[in-house]
Amino acid sequence: MISNLWKKYKEIFFYGIFGVGATVINIASYQVFAKICGIPYLVANVLAWILAFIFAFITNKLFVFESKSWGRSVAMKEFLGFLSARLATGILDTALMWVFVSVIRIDDTLSKVIINILVIVINYIASKFFIFKRE
Repeated sequence: MISNLWKKYKEIFFYGIFGVGATVINIASYQVFAKICGIPYLVANVLAWILAFIFAFITNKLFVFESKSWGRSVAMKEFLGFLSARLATGILDTALMWVFVSVIRIDDTLSKVIINILVIVINYIASKFFIFKRE
C-alpha cells in the first residue's frame, strides 16, 4: 500500500522538495543581491533566477524525472528544453516583478513569493510533459 502510494506520488514529492529548494535559492539569493549587495531589483532577480535554474535542472533531471542519460544528444535536448521553458518563465517572473513592484507597488519580497508559486506550477507542467517525458 505505502509502496504503491510512493510510486504514484514520488515524482510530485521530489518536485515539491526540489521546487522549494529552488525557490529558497531564488528568494534568498535575490535578498542577498538586492538587499545586501544593493544590486537593482531587476538585475538581482535575473541573477537569482540563474542560480535557481542551475539547481533546478540538475535536481529535476536526476531525482524528479529520473533521466539518467548524460549522452550528448539526450542531455543537450533536455538542457535546451529546460532552458527554453525556464527562460520563458524567467521572463514572466521578471515582467511580473516589474508590474507588481513598480506599477502596483507591492512589496518586492511578497511579490517574489507570489510569482514563484505560479512559476513552479508552469515549470512542472513543462518538465513533465515536454522536457523529461518518458518515451
